[in-house]
Amino acid sequence: MKQKTKNTSNRREKTIGLIYVSMLFIVVTFICGWCLFYYTDGSNETRKEFVIAKMDRIRAFQNVQAEQIMIVDSIYNKIKSFNLGVNASYEENDIKFYLNDIKKLHEDNSYDGRYKIFSQVSGFYSMWFADKKELWSKQQNIVRFQKNLEECRIGLEKKKDELKNSKK
Repeated sequence: MKQKTKNTSNRREKTIGLIYVSMLFIVVTFICGWCLFYYTDGSNETRKEFVIAKMDRIRAFQNVQAEQIMIVDSIYNKIKSFNLGVNASYEENDIKFYLNDIKKLHEDNSYDGRYKIFSQVSGFYSMWFADKKELWSKQQNIVRFQKNLEECRIGLEKKKDELKNSKK
């Protein structure tokens, strides 16, 4: 008789355990499914908004880039054709103004790494402009020194001729 009671309680415990595990599985599956579907739908909306905002920022950058490319080209042409021999300070001021305007684009949008190109272009053109002015001043110094050297040679030749004439 003991054998029968042990077998019955084992069977009863197994049935209760199966029901308990099954109920636990159903509840956990329901909770996980609810969390997965509830939070996924919200995050998809957030992701869509994020992607749309990112695309808007890309379009805005492309528009700014299209507008500024004409200014960059005009600065290039102004620096290339700039002649320091002609005393036109307004041209120099105009070039500096546009370079600062381009550099300000990066400062206003420093959070976006793409705008750094404007700062780099401005820095490059500023260095090119400064180098062009320095080269022009060095060339003018060379011309002046050559003129002074030629005047010295002429003066030396005159002195030699005067010495020869005075010795005779």
